[in-house]
Amino acid sequence: MRATVTHRLVFGLVAALASTGCQSKAPASSSAPSAASAAPSSLKLGAPIGATERVPLASIAKDTAKYANRAVTTEGRVTSVCQAMGCWMEIADPAGEAHVRMSGHSFFVPKSAAGRRAVVRGTVLAKPDNGECEQEALEATGKPVKVELDATGVELL
Repeated sequence: MRATVTHRLVFGLVAALASTGCQSKAPASSSAPSAASAAPSSLKLGAPIGATERVPLASIAKDTAKYANRAVTTEGRVTSVCQAMGCWMEIADPAGEAHVRMSGHSFFVPKSAAGRRAVVRGTVLAKPDNGECEQEALEATGKPVKVELDATGVELL
């Protein structure tokens, strides 16, 4: 009985979170967001990134057409995070920046992730879709989204 009540409370919390912020994207699944700590200083979210070659964020920003619709692994410092759900973040390095959305709201980044280094695995979109999440990012940062990645996995370092 106690487990059933706890399960209902957890499900209710997940459902409530899924109904706020970035409503233009697919809703979150009923399971809890996937997050596992690899080490005290590292947080892995979404699908495993694996040992893939990293493409510098500056290269993606410089020639988005070359990387469009391709899965890449890149990294940068988190500069901003969605404060409604953690369903998007902005990352930057000294020569480039990108908007990163969490694919299909299948996982979320902590709202306190700004300032951390992030390794991101995802697909480079040919052009930003300028949906609700991108509009929230514009309001939060004052910068329009120019490069967008649809992340399947993120590791915060």
